[in-house]
Amino acid sequence: LVDTFADIADSVNLALAEMNLNTLSRETIRGNIGGGVLNLMTRSLMGSGCDAIETAVFLFRKHYNHHLLDQTNFYPNGREVVEHFSSKTNAILSNKPVAFIEKILKALNFFQPFNSIMGGDSLDVQKPNPKGLQILMRKLNCPTKQVLMIGDSAIDIETGNQAGVLTCGVTYGLGNLDVLRDSKPDYLIDNLSQLKLLFD
Repeated sequence: LVDTFADIADSVNLALAEMNLNTLSRETIRGNIGGGVLNLMTRSLMGSGCDAIETAVFLFRKHYNHHLLDQTNFYPNGREVVEHFSSKTNAILSNKPVAFIEKILKALNFFQPFNSIMGGDSLDVQKPNPKGLQILMRKLNCPTKQVLMIGDSAIDIETGNQAGVLTCGVTYGLGNLDVLRDSKPDYLIDNLSQLKLLFD
């Protein structure tokens, strides 16, 4: 829904700089994203000779909290498509900490469309573990056959598969496109507006 990459990348490098470590190219950081903040910063420290992962995570969170809205905005048709399907039950399941998700949604005036929001720190597990999705389905009374999991990474597709729901990959996000294709989602789209053609 929302392109957060530039602010994530800048916050990673601000954390590394504060630790007196070399900053990373955006391409490298893009490859490090996936699986939550701990995985992001663990990968970002690789090869640096530093293993202060807790410090790196703390500093990333500090910087990202201050910069998460500098360049973040909707992907094309993100707002319009969610509003188009506002009669459906909509929920967010992300590995991003929930406070950051809520802060972004409030700033973009986009909190209203979602019946529930779960982040990477909402439970003791993260995607691709299906627990979060299963909890949302029970909470919102959504039968398995009527759920579509949409995401930009193979982690999202695996989560949906483990929960037994339909899956839809989007090709424009932060996930590795080849790995996403290999995960064999039920649908693969290049723009969220294609959901209207598939599910109207």
